[in-house]
Amino acid sequence: MFEELRIAQYRFTLEAGEQGLELPAWKASTFRGAFGHVFKRLSCMHPEQACSSCTALSYCAYPYIFETRPDQEDGFMGKYDQVPRPYLFEVPQDKQTHYEAGDLLTFDLRLFGKAIDYAPLFVTAFKELGREGIGKGRKPFRLIHVENRDEYNGKHRSMYMNLESGIVHQPVVLTGKEIIERERARIDGAGGVEKVMIFFETPLRLKWKGQYTTDVQFSVLFRTFLRRMTGLLQFHHDVQPEWPIRELVERAERVRLVEKRVKWLDYDRYSVRQDVKMKMGGVVGWALYEGEIAEFLPWLKAAEHTHVGKNTAFDLGRVRVTHL
Repeated sequence: MFEELRIAQYRFTLEAGEQGLELPAWKASTFRGAFGHVFKRLSCMHPEQACSSCTALSYCAYPYIFETRPDQEDGFMGKYDQVPRPYLFEVPQDKQTHYEAGDLLTFDLRLFGKAIDYAPLFVTAFKELGREGIGKGRKPFRLIHVENRDEYNGKHRSMYMNLESGIVHQPVVLTGKEIIERERARIDGAGGVEKVMIFFETPLRLKWKGQYTTDVQFSVLFRTFLRRMTGLLQFHHDVQPEWPIRELVERAERVRLVEKRVKWLDYDRYSVRQDVKMKMGGVVGWALYEGEIAEFLPWLKAAEHTHVGKNTAFDLGRVRVTHL
């Protein structure tokens, strides 16, 4: 189950073209939107048809990556209103918006499970996007380098260089088994963990009883991540989890929220596909938890790689965990 989780991280390095680049402070929405348009053009076999009625739906890369649909009505944890996407972007939090010609910009892409096989298509799409341009004025850039990184284990492997002709994909993959083993060793070495601080580095869209909330009780946070992890395994790893959900949630409810410093932060996003301006807000800040936390540490460490909550593809729900 959890052990079969597979995560691959790729660092993209871009170089601004002769006109420079003008990007919004929140770059993830721009990258994801522009990239999705190019990705569809490269992978779609019947562009005149809607994905829902296309005969290639079951084996086309675009609907699998961007419009993932469940094969069945209900998942292990009930009906999914939206299946977790098998990718996410992590962009710099420096708020820089202007880049001079030749300036470098990096961002990370994470792929999960079966989506790892599509990494070369992501690289090809960003090479094409560089020619078309991005941001204000659709200014061009060059894709300089793509590196497959496993920072958890200190492994790096080059996948693409601008001066080379091809893409070499021999995935460096982090597994759930490695996360579990590392965290168990940490717990044994430290004699148990009773306190953790969780930093909500990008807006966490936490939904509870049908409403978005700023209540970061540990049990609410854990339920949300349990549902996300279940979806990632079920729909992108072909794994049917059989966790004792009730028992896990009951133990999570015994972990206390000791202190928090959080606020609601809104981002604006314009969806070209839906032709609508959208609010993408959530909780940022930190929270301190205390209790019998040891068994949840592998889950929390995995959350650092997969994010938590809604709209994670746009770099929302990024968390960082510190053991105290």
